[in-house]
Amino acid sequence: MALQYARENVPNVLGLGATLGIAYILVTAIYRLYFHPLAKFPGPFFARISTFPSYWHTIKQDRHVWLFQLQEQYGPNFRYSPDAVLFNTPAAFRHIYGPKGNTRKSEYYKIWPKTVDALNTWSVTDVPSHARKRRVLNYAFSEKALKAAEPFIQTNTNRWLDLMDEQVGKGADKGWSTPFNMAEWLNFLVFDILGDLCFGENFNMKEPESKLRHIPELMVGFLALLHPIGYSPFRSFYVWMKPRGLDWLMAVIAPPAIKSWQDFVDKCLADRTKVEQQLEVSPKPEGEVRKDFFHWLFKAVDPETGERGYDLNELYAESELLIIAGSDTTSIVMSAMMFYLVRNPTVQSTLEHEILSTFSSYDDIASGPRLNSCKYMHAFITEAMRMCPPVAAELSREVMPGGTCVDGHFIPAGMQCSTGMYCLSYNKDYFPSPTTFRPERWLVEHSGEDAVTRAEGAFCSFSSGSRGCVGKNLAWLEMKIVLAKLIFRFEVRRQEGNNLGGGDVNARLGRRNVDQYQTYDLFVSGRDGPVVQVKPRVHG
Repeated sequence: MALQYARENVPNVLGLGATLGIAYILVTAIYRLYFHPLAKFPGPFFARISTFPSYWHTIKQDRHVWLFQLQEQYGPNFRYSPDAVLFNTPAAFRHIYGPKGNTRKSEYYKIWPKTVDALNTWSVTDVPSHARKRRVLNYAFSEKALKAAEPFIQTNTNRWLDLMDEQVGKGADKGWSTPFNMAEWLNFLVFDILGDLCFGENFNMKEPESKLRHIPELMVGFLALLHPIGYSPFRSFYVWMKPRGLDWLMAVIAPPAIKSWQDFVDKCLADRTKVEQQLEVSPKPEGEVRKDFFHWLFKAVDPETGERGYDLNELYAESELLIIAGSDTTSIVMSAMMFYLVRNPTVQSTLEHEILSTFSSYDDIASGPRLNSCKYMHAFITEAMRMCPPVAAELSREVMPGGTCVDGHFIPAGMQCSTGMYCLSYNKDYFPSPTTFRPERWLVEHSGEDAVTRAEGAFCSFSSGSRGCVGKNLAWLEMKIVLAKLIFRFEVRRQEGNNLGGGDVNARLGRRNVDQYQTYDLFVSGRDGPVVQVKPRVHG
């Protein structure tokens, strides 16, 4: 009897469930459209009621392009997810990421650590913990430490250029090298530099016989897997599951290549630690000590407490962060530099003239007044960073208790407010003709003081505030030395007929500019190309 009653009423129960489900969706949609704290901000209909549009464009790796298109439609301030607003103005950027922003990194960053305890300066979200870690990390990027890092940049760059030289004459074009995919070659160079600096061991990825050249692609695959989770509807569940078995499961199912990388890193760090520990027992003369970043981090103390800065677990986590974050961000910009260099003959000619007239020999190219005097080179690199910010979408921030006021709008606690780096970098109010590569926009003698001041105020590639890029001085030194030495030693050209890295007139909206370097949202910017050739320069 009971069974018969249940069978007869199943349709009623299912109908009631469907009705309640539809009612919940409608009530939620109405609340988010009209009564939500962010309801006053414009934005696409579905993006205001659901996280799915943002998630979808993250999967497609074009969320930065989508956000820019929303900026073109709605203006610099708009809602792109139910609880999130972008403010793409210089004042908002400085406030949100500055000391008075009253924001912290959002839940997005909690998906990344290998385990919930393996937090580093980048992934930690609570403000006091980050402040302690950052104080210690600053020690490794002091002026003294940066000066000690330069020899590692120089030796790796010289070897990288030697390997290019070995390919000259082997291509179909007489006097020119075989073609190089610069996105790959720059990855190899920067990984090797940071391996030297952070692990005490050169990876030698640039060497033809290297067995580690797959590592950058491995990292791209890892980013492509995790990044969409950070903007998915089930992000909070993923974060909740991490200490409840998910971390263990991810370690078990990790591909062999990931495990090999981790084993390699662990060995490098263990060996490097033994060297520093031995130095504490048996000190060596100052000139015999290897002064890489690991050395400075190992010796670092918290300037507020006077205690040792990092325990060994933290030291390992920070070192691995430096190699991954530092390599990707720098090689992204240098890839863009190569793309725009070979597509703009006038720019290349101006850059060549400045470098060749500043340095009398290849070996003269080093940090110091002469390198810093190359104003056009500085403008060239700045413009490449503007057109290709290493993190193209937003650096997500959550408002803390007490709320915050951005561009005259009060944002309550728990909401997200951020700046889209690609959006601000292509905002025509601050960068006229934003899709045109024009280093002169950064030079007062060409553009005027007001225009340069306006552009500098909107420059956002290194982020800002306490979360700003700790390695920006190293990145500048690295980019300037590599570019100057490459130009001094070689003529550089684009491989004829090869537009790898550029847009396509038949591509979807936002990717049709053949003269714009195309990037893909993986948190950092994925990229490919350009393909270039080099020829030894004849100096008169």
